[in-house]
Amino acid sequence: MKKIVIVPSDPIHAYIKEGFSEHQLNDYFNPQDYFDEVYCLSPWQEPFQRIGNILCIKAHPRNFSKIIMKIRPDVVRGYDGCKCADWLTVNRVAGIPIVISAHDKRSSWISDSLKYADGVIYISNAVRDAITEKVDIEAERLYMLPNSINTDVFSPKSDSAYFSMLNTKYGSGKHILHVGRKAVEKNLDTVIRALTFLAPEYSCLFVGKGNTSYYESLAKSLGVADRCFFIQSIANEELPYYYSWCDCMCTPSLTEGFGIVFIEAAACGAVIVTSDIIPMNEYLTNGESAILVKDFQNPQKIAAAISLASEKNVANSNIKRAARQVGLKFSKNNISQYEIDIYKRIISQNTYNVKNRTLRTLRKVWLYPY
Repeated sequence: MKKIVIVPSDPIHAYIKEGFSEHQLNDYFNPQDYFDEVYCLSPWQEPFQRIGNILCIKAHPRNFSKIIMKIRPDVVRGYDGCKCADWLTVNRVAGIPIVISAHDKRSSWISDSLKYADGVIYISNAVRDAITEKVDIEAERLYMLPNSINTDVFSPKSDSAYFSMLNTKYGSGKHILHVGRKAVEKNLDTVIRALTFLAPEYSCLFVGKGNTSYYESLAKSLGVADRCFFIQSIANEELPYYYSWCDCMCTPSLTEGFGIVFIEAAACGAVIVTSDIIPMNEYLTNGESAILVKDFQNPQKIAAAISLASEKNVANSNIKRAARQVGLKFSKNNISQYEIDIYKRIISQNTYNVKNRTLRTLRKVWLYPY
């Protein structure tokens, strides 16, 4: 009987609040039902709570090792490169490997305790580079595992009635779709400024959570407020229709850890305009599956790329087809199999990292706020 203990970076109920069903949670934490039993340790849970096939156990991080010893799982998995890495490496149980996922390339989200893990999963080369810059860890303990999407949900749509509704709501003309938090790194201001270099028929929908006051003021000062629509969220099942309807999807991020929105857009066959930086240029190719902009903080360059992407021609039809093929590489089935292969390899190695834990790491774990 194969068992896994998972330690997510957020409470399970936070995933449910974001719209995860029990089936999706099971699929996320137990790819293809590879493990017979899944246990979730968290300081935020109810004492004992079963969600789908996951048994959630509330515990202070200092008690993790006792619980892990009782369960005797085949592997323990943490879901962030900072607090989960600290909690689990200091609670190592002899003979049980530890695997940590790192999803963010910011230094503050990468703990030195990653060097004590048996396997570290990174979602892009950008994250891998950030890890190796900060942590002394051997290459053979690093594993690439990108994010996945449901390519049945995220697929090209052709619902004329739905598209007509969107045209009525947002006006006729050319539609730009920006998907991302209302944050500096998502570069909304450059897209807003780019509208001043585009014909009045161009408008942009900015989809993502956050404070819009600065961006609304900027749009007003530039005379393009009536061409900007700020939307806090769109249901996951509806987003593919927006990707399929828009003339181009343009989120020219200043930085990304992975950029799941670009994979979603690609799977829907959107013409994508984004920054020519990692990780986007790891899976998107300029002129082939997207339009990548080197000078991505230059409004005129972004405007020119948007104009090019919005043309109805053979080149853009080819980009749409190639983008769909890029998206398919990140299907849930493909990525789940990669994840299972990582588990198999680490479990079979039987050479677990047993470096001494430092007092500094111990202090960090016991005092870590949660």
